[in-house]
Amino acid sequence: MSKHKAKSEIDIPFAVLTLFKANIMAYVVTAIFVLFSSILLTYTQVGEQFERIIVMLGIMMSSFLAGFDTAKVEDRNGYKWGAVGGSLYFVIFLVLGTLIEKLNHVAPGILFFIAFVVLMTSTVAGIISVNCHREKR
Repeated sequence: MSKHKAKSEIDIPFAVLTLFKANIMAYVVTAIFVLFSSILLTYTQVGEQFERIIVMLGIMMSSFLAGFDTAKVEDRNGYKWGAVGGSLYFVIFLVLGTLIEKLNHVAPGILFFIAFVVLMTSTVAGIISVNCHREKR
């Protein structure tokens, strides 16, 4: 006979609030990276390639933060919660990019690559978050 754990109830309002708080903090980190890259481009002789690296690192760190904080909702299934947090981060990224018309000239392959990186980074962050939370007990 297999033993099944009873499913724990998830507080939906708490989960939604955590999801939005995590994404707000992720976009604060994104804003810091955008400011950092704009300062570097303005006052130094770095090229466009360096700007792309800084932007990609900012997206990765932000999606990591979104996945890490979102996964604190539950003591398990961190990969799912991390993926949910990263997915919302990417949807907001698409909406904001479309509104300010910065994604008009971006190739679809680049957008798929960014989506893949966001999803993988936030999923790994969710796993790490759940495992860090368990160790603290």
